[in-house]
Amino acid sequence: MIRSHDDLRSLYRTMLALGAAGLLILVLGLVVFLRFAPLGQRTGLAARVIGVYAYDPVQRTVAGPAATRFPRTQPFAARVSWASLPSGVVVGATWYDSLQDPAGSVGPAPAARLAAGDGLVPEHVPPGLHGNLPGTYTLLVLRYADGRPVEILARTAVVVEHGP
Repeated sequence: MIRSHDDLRSLYRTMLALGAAGLLILVLGLVVFLRFAPLGQRTGLAARVIGVYAYDPVQRTVAGPAATRFPRTQPFAARVSWASLPSGVVVGATWYDSLQDPAGSVGPAPAARLAAGDGLVPEHVPPGLHGNLPGTYTLLVLRYADGRPVEILARTAVVVEHGP
């Protein structure tokens, strides 16, 4: 009879230890979440991506109509309307490929400085490749605070097709 009581005591201690470990994981997760997504950072601002166009990296210009699909060999760039944002807001835009690796960016900089430029956010072909990797490329326009991205202001995506 005493032996069964001891068995329950060790099981009870194991359950308490696992509960404490779970609570510690929950608290650490909340701390990490608040560190990278602080409360009160939502401003309600919205940027506008005018479109994504075929891009000539030599001339640094876009041509043709806006598109959502590109062949592997065609570089592309998004045109963003930075003027719709308050001039002092620090913003930037980054292309991400299918593997969520950055594939071209502008900023972070005050919106007024980016608005003075052409508003283009070109993607870039990684060195050693002759074209983009096939897949979906996502452009995120972000607001920065204290050097960190804190709010998504706009998003768009294009597909790079398989083939030549």
